[in-house]
Amino acid sequence: KYDRAQAIDKAAGLFWKLGFQGTKMRDLQEHLDMRPGSIYAGFGSKELLFKEALNHYTEQSIEQIRLCASQHDNALCALYDFVKAVVIVTGDNQKPRNCFLAKTVAELDNSNAEISLWAQSGLNKVEEEFAAVFKLAQSQGFLDQQADCLRLAKWLQVQIMGLRSYGQLQVSKEDMTDMLDHVFSSLPKAA
Repeated sequence: KYDRAQAIDKAAGLFWKLGFQGTKMRDLQEHLDMRPGSIYAGFGSKELLFKEALNHYTEQSIEQIRLCASQHDNALCALYDFVKAVVIVTGDNQKPRNCFLAKTVAELDNSNAEISLWAQSGLNKVEEEFAAVFKLAQSQGFLDQQADCLRLAKWLQVQIMGLRSYGQLQVSKEDMTDMLDHVFSSLPKAA
C-alpha cells in the first residue's frame, strides 16, 4: 500500500530534477519504491503522474503565496517574502531551482504540447494568485490604485524566473537580495 500524496510529492521532486523526458519508468520505480504495475494502476501513465506532479507543485505555490499574505498586514511585504523564499536559498552551496512549471514549458515546448499547456495553465494560476495579492495591496493602500494587477502579476512572474536563473550563477545572497529589492522598489506604490 502506498500513500498517494506522498508518491505524488516524491514524483514531483524527481520530475523537477530530471525533467519529463529525462525521467524513465525505472527512475520512478526506484524513487517511489513502487512496481510498474502499481504506478500504472495508481496513476494511469507517466504522463498522468507528471500532470498530477505539476498540479501538486502549482497548489503548493499558491498555498505558500496565501500563507505569506496571511502573515502580513502589507500584501507587498508578503509577496517580497514569498519571492525571497524561492530565489534566495539558504544553506551551503545551494542554488535556487528553476520553477518546475517554467522548466517543463521550456523542456517540452512542441515535443509534448499537451503537458506543456498543462504547465502553462499552472503558471497562469500562480499569476492569478499574484494578481489577487496585488489587488489586496491596492485595497490596503500600498499599491497605486491605477496599477494593472494582472499585468504586474505577469511582470512579477518574469522577474522571478529571471532571478531564479540568475541565482544559478555563483551569486552572493547580498547580490540576490539587492536584485530582489530593486524588483520591489520598481512597483508603483500608492501616493
